[in-house]
Amino acid sequence: MPRRTRQRSQGSRVLAVLLTLTLAAILVVGGAVGVFGVAAIATVGALSTDLPDPATLEQLTFAQPTVVYDRTGKVELARFQKEQRRVVSYSDVPKLVVDATTTAEDRTFWKNGGFDPAAIMSAVAQSASGGNERGASTITQQLVRARLLPDQYVAPGADRYLRKAKELIQSARVTETFPGEQGKQRIVAAYLNQIFYGHDAYGIAAAARIYFGVDDLEKLTPAQAALLAGLPKSPTTLDPYRYAKPDKKGRLVVPSSAAPVVRRDWILTNLSTSRWTRLDALELKKALAEPVILAGEQHVRFKAPHFTWQVRRQLEQILGSADAVDTGGYHVITTLDWEGQQLAEKWMTAAVIAPNLSLKASRQMLADLKIPFRDRAWIAALRGKDLHNAALVALDYKSGDVLTYVGSAGYYRDNMRSRKFEPKYDAAGDGARQPGSAFKPIVYATAFEQHKLTPGSLLLDITTQFGAKWAPRDADQLERGPVLVRKALQFSLNIPAIRALQRVGNEAVADQAAKMGIRFAGGRDAYLQSGLAGAIGTVELRPLDLTAAYGTLANGGQYLPPRMVLEIDGPDGKAVYKAPEREPRAALSPQSAFLVTDILEGNTDPTQNPIWSAKLELLNGPRQSRRPAAVKTGTANDARDLATYGFLPPPATDKQPGLAVGIWMGNSDHSNPRSRKPATSLTAAAPLWHAFVRDYTAKWPVTQFKRPTGVISSVIDAYSGGRPGPWTVDRTREWFLSGTQPGRLGAIDPPGLLYTAACGGWRVDPLKAERGPFRWNADVANWMARARRGPGVKGPLDSSTAYFWGRASWGGTIMGPCVRTRVVRSSVTHRGTLANPRNWRGHGRGHHEAD
Repeated sequence: MPRRTRQRSQGSRVLAVLLTLTLAAILVVGGAVGVFGVAAIATVGALSTDLPDPATLEQLTFAQPTVVYDRTGKVELARFQKEQRRVVSYSDVPKLVVDATTTAEDRTFWKNGGFDPAAIMSAVAQSASGGNERGASTITQQLVRARLLPDQYVAPGADRYLRKAKELIQSARVTETFPGEQGKQRIVAAYLNQIFYGHDAYGIAAAARIYFGVDDLEKLTPAQAALLAGLPKSPTTLDPYRYAKPDKKGRLVVPSSAAPVVRRDWILTNLSTSRWTRLDALELKKALAEPVILAGEQHVRFKAPHFTWQVRRQLEQILGSADAVDTGGYHVITTLDWEGQQLAEKWMTAAVIAPNLSLKASRQMLADLKIPFRDRAWIAALRGKDLHNAALVALDYKSGDVLTYVGSAGYYRDNMRSRKFEPKYDAAGDGARQPGSAFKPIVYATAFEQHKLTPGSLLLDITTQFGAKWAPRDADQLERGPVLVRKALQFSLNIPAIRALQRVGNEAVADQAAKMGIRFAGGRDAYLQSGLAGAIGTVELRPLDLTAAYGTLANGGQYLPPRMVLEIDGPDGKAVYKAPEREPRAALSPQSAFLVTDILEGNTDPTQNPIWSAKLELLNGPRQSRRPAAVKTGTANDARDLATYGFLPPPATDKQPGLAVGIWMGNSDHSNPRSRKPATSLTAAAPLWHAFVRDYTAKWPVTQFKRPTGVISSVIDAYSGGRPGPWTVDRTREWFLSGTQPGRLGAIDPPGLLYTAACGGWRVDPLKAERGPFRWNADVANWMARARRGPGVKGPLDSSTAYFWGRASWGGTIMGPCVRTRVVRSSVTHRGTLANPRNWRGHGRGHHEAD
């Protein structure tokens, strides 16, 4: 050491000794201390000038974890923390723990004035004789050093003896500011919450949990309390985990000869000098013989992990920083329904994880999950389909509360991790996926709102060259000719949806989607640039957003953004944030929302859509009756993304949520499934949606969708959608926005749009109904020529004529030469085709097609 530095260090040491003697005299003797005492007092005053007010001990805060709970506030989901710490009050600490601590660290604690002069002088004498300086810091000194000295005196490289002098002064000031029994209690409680016990444990509560798995300090044995009390002396070298070895039972046991156990035994032997605890000979013998068995490494495992990470993002925005989240000690009440979350994770595991295991392991998993046998067939059918991931969101559309949230199947299944299965990635809230036909309700809702279409409007299901090298087809490659909007949407026909978008325009749909909370990957421009392909869900979006948009339909057109945080309470239990009451935003008229809802409800009704309802009809509730639900599926091109979105009617009481549920299935890397017979949304996502909703709502009362004012029922021609006339061969009843029904001034579809008077009667004339660009007419005329030959006639664009489900004509004879023709009943029906999954295939020529 350089001479000048050595002299300064020796001077600081002398100063510390003099201050110690003087303070001892002043505090213990209490009398005059002569000229030297006056000088020392002056020095003490000078050294005290930059010390913080000791009263700030009352305002000390400790870095505590922010704890996230479910909506009941009872189920802990996660902890966000820099330091593992749980603050306890003095009344929460057993006298055994206090006695063990004072025995180990400060035997004169209850009597001294913040420091122990005798211990200090003994340490100084030992140092002066050439030995190593022994520790002499009291509990108060240790607390002061940690929290009540300016940073420059405790920073690395600071003058040790100057720091010691200020430490002594501040310790005396703290003891004087907090006198008596209550003052000592405050000091020892702050110490027990502040001190580092090693192994990432800050404070006695965290230490008890990390080393022994004990959350209630009252349950610590004398041997455990003594071992913990001995650790702060040297938290790293005394860390019991450094010495622990597994025994024959797999327990982590610390040998009796290990340093932390030796120190424990010393503390136990000296407990008789403590204030309250007295162990008799038998109790002491038992404590000394007690083996040290550690709890083992407790890996952090969040509940609802994707959800809790989304919550963290919101907390950082609300609280202002990540540091506030990690150290603020907040208690957060979220919107999560833990029972529903467990159910969602169960079905995700069954539908995604089980099919990708060996047959034996898969069967065992389904048995462990208690999956009913009625569901095992569709799960077994997913084996070999090369589907490795999924996401599920359920929310309350009345409030926007997210009830269940699974961003990927099996967050902690890293042993199965691959390019196709990335369990940590949140596909529900961070990922963008193609919704396929699940986007069609947004297109039709826009058309209804813009008065461009009605549920009874006529659209042509005729394969058309819409653009250069783009002639999309329906999933089964059939062309049904004239269809009405209701059936076009219910049976998810692609070509009518494209024609619907052509009528309303991409800009209007993009605007409507934005009002309903949908954010496209690439922004609004991405949807505008998609052109007519945007009708069939080719533009990626977040499943969370689309679920909320479906909730908007259920909520009468009123949109509420999804939310996850209900309340944030500070460490003192006082609320620092409460989710504000929110007024929903009108995104769509109640009438247009009802029209879409009423159409989608038909997908769960066997009388309207026997194909989809076979997978989606809900039979539950108190009487196992049919529960109305509005649902839509979507399958992207090559079965890359499979989706099902839907919702239930508003509940009867405020105690139950308005349920909207969205599901995506596919691969994390967006790869196409390598399967000769890939799954579709109807065979994968739909039964998963059905199973979750069925079980989640099993005990809920059954409610019905309610029709708003401003909607009227009208009888229309079943084929043209117009007002019935002499051409009518069949009639049906349909809902309309009031004033848009056929026969009214604001009617959208003129009567008889499909028919032409010819050959002494009325002929079906799709060219007359074609309202798209003139260039589409050639494909319509080609279909007419083939349709005159009956169903099953293949065209140049690789699709075939077909009658609609259960029908034997297109509403009459197709317009053409006036010759006698015979109507041939179809041998190729939509019902028969879709019932056979082998005929399900997409042909997008670079674009997506959906079911």
